[in-house]
Amino acid sequence: MEDSMLRRWKWPIALFIYIIIVFQYFYTVASSPNIFVDVFRELDGSYHVTSIGEGGWGEKYLEVGNRIAAVNGQDPSENYIVGRYSELERVKSLDIVNTQGESRHYELERPPLSETLQFIGVPLAASVLFLIFAAVLWKYGRLDPSAFMLALFFLFTGAAYIGGYTTHKLEPVGDLLFRFLFLMVPVVFIHFMNMYLKRFNECLLSSKWMIFFYACLSFELALLCIRSFVKLEILAWTSPLFTLFFAIPNVIAIIQLIRKYRKHRKGDLDSLFKLTLITHILAFSPFIVLYSLPLLIGAPIISVGTATAFLLVLPLAYMYMLMTRRIFDVNFVLNRFIYHASVAVLPSAIMALLGMWIVRSEGPSGIGITRMFLIFYLVLVMLLFVKEALDRKLRQGKGGTSLDGNFERFSHNIARVMKRADLERALEQEIKESIRIPALQFFDWDASVNEVSIEKMTTAERREIAEALRRKNEQLVPGSLTMLSRGACLVIGRRGDQAYLLWLDDKADHTRYNPDERNRLITLANYSAIVFENLYLVEGLIGSLEAEMKKHGETPGWVLRLIFNLSENERRRLASDLHDSALQDQIIWLRRLETAIVDYEMSGLLKAELDRIKEGLLDVIHQIRETCNELRPPLLIEMGLEQSLEQLFTEAQMRADYIVDFQANNIGGVLDDEQTLAIYRITQELLRNADKHADASKVEISMFADEEAFYYRYRDDGVGMNEADAADSFSHMGLAGMKERVRSFEGTFDWHSQPGAGMETEIIIPLKPRSDFSYKEAVQ
Repeated sequence: MEDSMLRRWKWPIALFIYIIIVFQYFYTVASSPNIFVDVFRELDGSYHVTSIGEGGWGEKYLEVGNRIAAVNGQDPSENYIVGRYSELERVKSLDIVNTQGESRHYELERPPLSETLQFIGVPLAASVLFLIFAAVLWKYGRLDPSAFMLALFFLFTGAAYIGGYTTHKLEPVGDLLFRFLFLMVPVVFIHFMNMYLKRFNECLLSSKWMIFFYACLSFELALLCIRSFVKLEILAWTSPLFTLFFAIPNVIAIIQLIRKYRKHRKGDLDSLFKLTLITHILAFSPFIVLYSLPLLIGAPIISVGTATAFLLVLPLAYMYMLMTRRIFDVNFVLNRFIYHASVAVLPSAIMALLGMWIVRSEGPSGIGITRMFLIFYLVLVMLLFVKEALDRKLRQGKGGTSLDGNFERFSHNIARVMKRADLERALEQEIKESIRIPALQFFDWDASVNEVSIEKMTTAERREIAEALRRKNEQLVPGSLTMLSRGACLVIGRRGDQAYLLWLDDKADHTRYNPDERNRLITLANYSAIVFENLYLVEGLIGSLEAEMKKHGETPGWVLRLIFNLSENERRRLASDLHDSALQDQIIWLRRLETAIVDYEMSGLLKAELDRIKEGLLDVIHQIRETCNELRPPLLIEMGLEQSLEQLFTEAQMRADYIVDFQANNIGGVLDDEQTLAIYRITQELLRNADKHADASKVEISMFADEEAFYYRYRDDGVGMNEADAADSFSHMGLAGMKERVRSFEGTFDWHSQPGAGMETEIIIPLKPRSDFSYKEAVQ
């Protein structure tokens, strides 16, 4: 119960104390004017002005050498600030004697608000901004233990920042508080990093280091208390320990961050430690490099306000890390920054030189400005062309070719997909090879469900993701990518309120998906969405097939035509593969063998053996060519059915012992492409049967057509067969296939045979429009 109350009240208590501290610092500055005067106690006990700072009250009313007669109506030695620090501050009234011996009395009024804001406006605004950061963490991240420590880091930083502008007031409690806050900033940061890294099973610094830091801080504060409240002259010297105790934890933390980065630079925490290092470099390097170091020679490049503004990088970066639980993809951003910074060097130098030349030669006239614009415009146009060429070269050189190759490989893989599981396997393999993702899962989602079925998530996360998907329901279109509180979802397909999604977990290195990765995922999703839609159509087609078969009791004609067309496509593909691979390889080896026989001396036996191998290769090449011709009839559609059959008969009579008597009358142009191919295949099968099974010596084939139908007759004088045994021999002789081909066009296939009397076949294919819908219509 006490722990629960502590967790509930620690946030408002911390914010309330912070507001009081900031208000107290503001009141300290606003209650009295800044004097900026140093005094010195003479041997006779009097105090004289020794120096006057710029911008203070003393610059207007006092001069070096003035004697301080009274401070707040008392002897100067009795004033705490004058006696302890030999300075004038927080004074309400002042009596002086000038160098001419004249006495003057001054009543120091509270400065106007505008003057106070002019002096402390920037740190006050920064303090308010840090308060806003802490309040945002309170609202959105209060359940995370490390969020409170990060809020304390913001509050300590903001309070120390504004407190640094009040130290000149020499208020003991305020000065002690400032030094405590300032020394606590790096220590609280280390506390935050330890708590944040605990989720990754890492630690920035051990507890022994923390004890050492607190011991140093306690020693410094005790020393400051003695110097501020105990009058011991031995402790009145300026101690370097304050700067040292602030630098030690900062330096050690940076060293540890570098060590952690080197340890994890090839692991999942590479981006985390790289981001932390870059954040600190961006926050502090402008102040050191562009302000502090140039200030040593009196020429700072930027103002102190601009330099300190870079400190806002720290809270912004760490708030992002904590609240999103993700990290910037530092490698992606850093590579882009280096590339664009390199490209920008030359145009910046050219423009600077051109600008200086134009201004010096012509001055800021209208013509000079116009000329400067035209020159800069042309330079930028040229540089954009150069940048385009560099981009193209980098895409081809550094990852571009591999990316194109990945998409080519993926498109080749999904071309073989026949079912949803194959698509899932191909997509999962492609994503895991390109992006380091610890987990992914396909699932079906419906807007009516209260939680998604993702195994890697808790119940609360499943409900949160379901609610997020419900809110983004209109955006869930096939091929889209939706970012979630944990991971992302690719939309593979959608039908009405139901969607087929792929959930991708957060990346293994805890970074966000960078633009290149998002584009790649969207492209893969679009590829997959097309395949998924095709699979859906195929499933619908199969359902139509089953319904038609149940309805008619046999396979419909359009189904048969679809099957035969698929078969012909496979024949063409196989013929192309044989011709482009096996046949060409055989020809190459034949040429090399012929060259070896001619160019090299060899014995007669070896040459005779090689000649036999050559003849064997020629036979194999001839057989492959014949196989290709059978699989893909050459120029069947271009030459027409009659000429193609005549060529087929010529080749068949060269291989077989029968004679073909072929008669054709009025068949030109009466058959469409599918029917022409069917008659050609049927003739091939009949000739093959006459050679292998019928042992025929004569084959008679005749065909003619009228306005109603196409007629085809076949007869051979082979051994024949018993029609009663036809059922057992149909599959062997191919008669069933021929009959199905004819039936696919609503034709009739009749055959007669007796042992010793050969076989007769009659085929009639109607030429009138078919009544049933085509397989193309079925697919649509």
